[in-house]
Amino acid sequence: GNATGTLRFNHVFSSKLFSNTSFIVSNYNYAVTSFLSDNDFKVTSQITDINLKEDLQYVAGPNHTLKFGLNVLHHTISPGDISASSGSSINSQGIEKRYGYENELYASDEWRLGSKLTMLYGLRASSFMLMGPGTFNTYNTSGEVVGSQTYGSGKSVASYFNLEPRLSVSYVFDDQNSVKASYARSTQNIHLLSNATASNPTSLYVMSSNNIKPEIADQLSVGYFKNLKEDVYECSAEVYYKDLKNQIDYKNGAQLLFNQSVEAELIYGVGRAYGIELFLKKKQGRLNGWFGYTLSRVERKFDAINNGNYYPAIQDRTHDLSLVGIYQLNDRWTLSSTFIYSSGNAVTFPTGKYSVGGLTTYSYSDRNANRMPSTHRLDIGATLNARKGRKYQSSWVFSIYNVYGYWSPYAISFRDNPDNLTVTEAVQTSIFAAPIPS
Repeated sequence: GNATGTLRFNHVFSSKLFSNTSFIVSNYNYAVTSFLSDNDFKVTSQITDINLKEDLQYVAGPNHTLKFGLNVLHHTISPGDISASSGSSINSQGIEKRYGYENELYASDEWRLGSKLTMLYGLRASSFMLMGPGTFNTYNTSGEVVGSQTYGSGKSVASYFNLEPRLSVSYVFDDQNSVKASYARSTQNIHLLSNATASNPTSLYVMSSNNIKPEIADQLSVGYFKNLKEDVYECSAEVYYKDLKNQIDYKNGAQLLFNQSVEAELIYGVGRAYGIELFLKKKQGRLNGWFGYTLSRVERKFDAINNGNYYPAIQDRTHDLSLVGIYQLNDRWTLSSTFIYSSGNAVTFPTGKYSVGGLTTYSYSDRNANRMPSTHRLDIGATLNARKGRKYQSSWVFSIYNVYGYWSPYAISFRDNPDNLTVTEAVQTSIFAAPIPS
């Protein structure tokens, strides 16, 4: 479940200075329950954030618009608790909560240098502090404990400070042609740990710590933008490259869930992401829509994985395509259609198996050397708007999700054929595999 609440206060100090103050509380949690009589258990996890933001905008003149502010964010992560009855074969277990603060200051200036050139530059100073209470171990590269210390409530365990510069430049040649280039550095202090073949609600989140450094990304991008036929069409082509530092992955055979020493299972390396994005949009007329296509790679490199070579990350999708069409049939009826296609995620499938005590155990080779089948889907819809001129406005929306009922893969598991244990079966799980009207 998700719950969030926001309290916002806006104030205009003058015609040049404007402020926006926000107080935001959010809570994400899940619970998974098994009701088996001899194997009952309940697993719970939770992430709670309390966020205070102050954003200000100052118009210094016709050529400068300044934005600046601060953000204080408090995290509480409960990685997971297992509760079970006395007769269950599962043992109850609790993992210590983790607390952290993210503090940020930023300032940026949009500078218009004449009618053709616009520059946006800024700097963001971010700090992260991991706080007690709790017991915190320090691990070496082999995952062995080399130190342990207990901290009280409010005591600082580890802290990091990073500067995040950013710069973007836009040059307009004429009413139809422009180019844009940008550089930005960003940091991340909440990290997702998952060794599943597909994302799931029980994935584990951890904060930066005395063992885990903030992930850092430096991205460069250059794009060309063009309007066609008196702004009826717009198109663009953009290339990007992202350099990734302090990337996190897990050792072979790692146990991530309900592991108090999960940081002992982690390894650290680098990554890169690069690609080209193509976009074409029709903005006017009864028939509108757009075409978008991305050709990209996301790769990672760790000394302990795949002999230290780059390999595809689980987020790597070589091809990503979307087609959207919107047709204004008349004043009241609007028809729409969406088609998406994407390459399958990179995954690790078994390359062999052997029997231990009568149980089949699978062996694996290179990490993420395989691919899930591709995903594609067609959705259609129709909207009927109420007649104009009424006091209240309303509409009816009809749609069909997954029109041709394609079984998009969510996960693939492996099992022995019950009639011939030497034969291995691959079993695909799909979600929403039939057309769904609404």
